[in-house]
Amino acid sequence: MTEVEVPGPEPDWQPATQPPYYTGRNPAHQYSVWEHSAPLFQMIGVLALPVQPVAKRLRLEVERSWDGLDELDVVLFRLRGFSFAISKHDGNPAGVSYVWLTEPHEQADKALDTLLEVVGIGESSVVLRGDAHEVPEGRTPTTQGTGPPVEVTDVTLSTSLWARFRRAIGRTP
Repeated sequence: MTEVEVPGPEPDWQPATQPPYYTGRNPAHQYSVWEHSAPLFQMIGVLALPVQPVAKRLRLEVERSWDGLDELDVVLFRLRGFSFAISKHDGNPAGVSYVWLTEPHEQADKALDTLLEVVGIGESSVVLRGDAHEVPEGRTPTTQGTGPPVEVTDVTLSTSLWARFRRAIGRTP
């Protein structure tokens, strides 16, 4: 086989994983497996704890990944017929983890209840049930915690999941 020499990167090209994407001179934009897959997932809740305690309880390996927001910890696993992902961004100021179904399911509440039961944590660890970035017409989501429910108002939806994530954690573009 003939040896082919590939030239190095141009000096003015930024790393392909560096946001904001498509703004530098590098013609390539690299995305992670997480960033590629997550838009297909169904968010079912938000937990007031990091990924590691859940992973430790279930003997899962925490994976490191990144997306357009930040680096993150994530676990993907099956549990009693449901396919889950739990993620937490390093820069998330609220310190919460998002719970997703990697295969959307009509029984999202049952899936979250199953996770809580098997992990051995109660409803008090659930900050929000449902998708933190969507507000179905006629419904006002509430957060749960130690105090009374807090209504979420003035939510503007965007077509981009990551734009909603940025707003949710206070990193507007």
